Amino acid sequence: MREIGDRGHLIDFLFTLALFCVFALSALAVVMIGADVYRSTVAEMRRSYDSRTSVTYIAEKIRQNDRAGAVSVQAFGDGDALVLEQTVNGSVYETYIYADGGKLRELLIPQGLELEPADGQSIMEITEFHVELTEDRLVRLEVISADGTVSQMSVAPRC
Repeated sequence: MREIGDRGHLIDFLFTLALFCVFALSALAVVMIGADVYRSTVAEMRRSYDSRTSVTYIAEKIRQNDRAGAVSVQAFGDGDALVLEQTVNGSVYETYIYADGGKLRELLIPQGLELEPADGQSIMEITEFHVELTEDRLVRLEVISADGTVSQMSVAPRC
């Protein structure tokens, strides 16, 4: 009779061990699925940030400088630049927003001063930047981010 009792304890132990292994594998599977979901969410958020931030930044700069004749497009470096004019303490300054060397750049200089495109402050990495001022005074922006995502926006200055 003693042999049957030992065998019963062995079966109880093996059942408990098997149940623990099933629980551990299930927990591991949930963690791995969660990590994969987190990784894909972070990648999507980064792509979304890169594609939207640049055009949103430029649109906000246009809105900040929304005065009659303060927004224009000029040739600068190898492409076009959005030029925003502002007066500070009686002096006129121009902010150039343009692409150079794979980066979106911003350059604030006194009006009439000539600088090189590489002198601008780097804002973020992009592939291309296109800006157009239409006949109806609409500013059309197109930015191609480093990962190839195209973001477009049209801004209508009030002045």
